[in-house]
Amino acid sequence: MGNSQHSQLSKEDAIALLNAWSFLEILKVQPTNQGTVNTTFFVETQTEKYVLKLYNDSITTAQIEYEHSLLAYLRSRNLSFVVPTPIPTSFGETLVTVKQDNSLLRVALLPFIAGNSSDRQNLAHTHAISQTLGELHHALAKFDFEGKMAQLPAWGDLNHIHPLVTPLEIPKLLKLTLMQQQRLVKTLTEVIEAAPNLYKILPVQTTHADYLSPNVLLLENRVVGVLDFEFATFDLRLMDYVAALDHFTRFSGEAPSLEFVKAFSTGYAKHVCLSQLELEALTLVWRLQQASCIVYWTGWLIEGKVTHQSVVDAVARMLLLSDWLEENTATLLSTAFH
Repeated sequence: MGNSQHSQLSKEDAIALLNAWSFLEILKVQPTNQGTVNTTFFVETQTEKYVLKLYNDSITTAQIEYEHSLLAYLRSRNLSFVVPTPIPTSFGETLVTVKQDNSLLRVALLPFIAGNSSDRQNLAHTHAISQTLGELHHALAKFDFEGKMAQLPAWGDLNHIHPLVTPLEIPKLLKLTLMQQQRLVKTLTEVIEAAPNLYKILPVQTTHADYLSPNVLLLENRVVGVLDFEFATFDLRLMDYVAALDHFTRFSGEAPSLEFVKAFSTGYAKHVCLSQLELEALTLVWRLQQASCIVYWTGWLIEGKVTHQSVVDAVARMLLLSDWLEENTATLLSTAFH
């Protein structure tokens, strides 16, 4: 949700910044070679392992502070999994800011959480992951329940989720076929017009907004950690639900697997039951969520972070889903929620 520029942090810089946590006896520091948005380093002591996280320039300090407040709240909720709550420095700060080459470096030290990313084609994993999402939503409903702290726009606000993109200009910008342009314009117009009413009638709360396989850690068939809350915001609960549903039930651009949809919906229902209005709006919000991804990825394309073909492929995948939903909504709902 913004321009992306990477600050640079060498291993030597990382070691110097760790002086803020003077109570640690550092043995080893090495890059993780993970993360597409932020730079991270593994930090080892004799007894513990940590992650030093350098925040990307595109993320505002206010959003980082919001994320840290959210993580501190979740830590107090006695959840069945852990979250990477920032570790205070010797002076009690969770965010360290230093000036380097006319730019500000902002870093935090997080506990290392041992676990593995899910196998998205493992039904037991899908059930466990969705159950954890339900538990997370149940807890997040009581954090900033009026949305006054949130720093990022809701993902359904297509006109504001990326500053470089005007949604209805995307079809021509991507140089799609005439048929694809017409269909995409129709979809974007429909969901933009529908969104305001959806936000009036459906449950809105704090959401994770990036609940994908790399951010959910498992040991065997149990979720042990949930990571990366930096996109968290005040949004439709259903938007977060369908974003995860899409990720964990669709493989290689295919239509959703009803078997995995069933596993996902039953796991989530262990903690949260979607309202009748949410069930009625599920396919519309799913289309809105897909459109939001196209808007955001088009912004990434303009920034040079993704290829043109990858965004065109995403459009084709979205249109495939739209066709499938039109023909199979009744089957989807009866499979998942009865």
